[in-house]
Amino acid sequence: MRLKRYLFFLLLLLVGGGNGALAQQTTAANGPLLREIREREQLMQAYEQTSAQRNGLFGKKASKKDLNQVNAALRRIIRKDTEILQAVRQRTLPNIAQVEAARVKAETKAVEATNGKYAALENQIEELQIREMEREKLEVERETRLLIAQAAAAEAEQVRTKHEMIAVGLALLCAGLLGYILWQRRRQGQRRPVAFQHRSRPLVE
Repeated sequence: MRLKRYLFFLLLLLVGGGNGALAQQTTAANGPLLREIREREQLMQAYEQTSAQRNGLFGKKASKKDLNQVNAALRRIIRKDTEILQAVRQRTLPNIAQVEAARVKAETKAVEATNGKYAALENQIEELQIREMEREKLEVERETRLLIAQAAAAEAEQVRTKHEMIAVGLALLCAGLLGYILWQRRRQGQRRPVAFQHRSRPLVE
């Protein structure tokens, strides 16, 4: 019974002004549902009166007739709640369909926006990868040029060293030949024979 009361108050809130869209509708459209709600209120009043009579005064025990009246009042309230629920569903189903369509549309837009952002992110990642590859390519080219320059410098140093060694070798060879020639001349000068000098003896007188 408490659940029914809570449901009734919730429906009353939705119809009586809690929902701005429903409150703005015409009186002709609200008429049947409001009539059902008023009838339900009358049934609740009748139930409360019957329940009070059932309780009686000074703790009087309720009769079978009183119990039947209370049960009948409860059944009428339940039936009226069912009618109110059906009326509310008939009125809210179009709104629910619109809300669902709006939700689907919003989700579709969100998915499209997400896909667009994902595609943009992929493009940014690809651009970054391309830039990184270009940077690595330039780095490799720079290192290659540096290695080529170092190899050329090393080769030039080797050639220069080789030429210097050849020049030193030629200088030593020339110096050796010159020394050998001088030594040979000096040796030949020492071996030259002394000229014979004839000495005449004095005549004996």
